[in-house]
Amino acid sequence: MLDFLLDSLAGLASPWALALCTLVIFAAYTLRGATGFGAGVVAIPLLALVMPLTVVIPVVTTLGIVASFGQSVQEFRHVDWHALRGLALPSAIGLALGLWLFASLDHALLLKAFAAFIIAFGLWSFLPRAPAAKLPPRSLAAAAGGAGGLVATLFGGMAGPFYAIYLRALALDKRRFRASISSVLLCLGLVRAAGYGSLGFYDRRALAALLLFAPVMALAMLAGDHWHARLDQARFERVVATLLVISGAALLLK
Repeated sequence: MLDFLLDSLAGLASPWALALCTLVIFAAYTLRGATGFGAGVVAIPLLALVMPLTVVIPVVTTLGIVASFGQSVQEFRHVDWHALRGLALPSAIGLALGLWLFASLDHALLLKAFAAFIIAFGLWSFLPRAPAAKLPPRSLAAAAGGAGGLVATLFGGMAGPFYAIYLRALALDKRRFRASISSVLLCLGLVRAAGYGSLGFYDRRALAALLLFAPVMALAMLAGDHWHARLDQARFERVVATLLVISGAALLLK
C-alpha cells in the first residue's frame, strides 16, 4: 500500500507541490466546515495549477461527498426538504449536460474554459450587489439547479454559490441553510462521482491523492465547524474573489 501511494504520488506532482496541495485542502475544507459550501471554489483552481484537472475533479468530488455526508448526518433534522424538492429535476438536467461536455471536450480547452469562468466569477464577486429580483421560487430553483448541476459536473465543483442564492432567497437561518446546502451537494456529488467513475477518471493517481488528502480534509472540517460562529462573511467573499482572479490568470498562462 505504501509503495503504491508513493509511486502514484511521484507521478502526480513534486513533493513541494503536494505539500502546497495539502495546505490548500486544509484551507478549503475549513471553509466548507464553517459554511456548508465553498471548498471547490478555493481548492479546484489552486490544485489545477500543479495537478491535471482530470485528477483534481474526481478527487475534490469524492472529498466533497465525505464532507457533505458528515454534515448532513449531523444536521439532518435541520434540512429543509420542501425547499430542496424544486432543485431535483433541473439539477439532474444540468448534471447530464455537464457530464457529456466533460467527456467530449478536449482537456486543454476545458482547462482554459475553467480559467475564464473563475476569473469572470471572481470579478463579478467584487461588484456591488443590486437588490435581488423577486423571482418566483420555482423559477429561481430551476435556474440555480440547472446552472449548479452543469457547472459542478463540468468543472468539478463551484456549484455551491448557485444553490446558496436560491436558499438565501428563502430566508433560512444559518443552521438550516448549512444543513440544506450540504444535503444538496451530497446528492450532487454522488451522481457526479458515479459518472466520473463510469468514464474511468478514478485512476491510481486519483486514488493516491484521496488517500493523502482525506485525513487533512477530516481535520479541516472539525476546524471549520469550530470557526462557524465567528465567520466574517464579507471578508471571506473578498478573499475568495481575489484568489479566484489570481488563480484563473495563472491557469490561463499555464
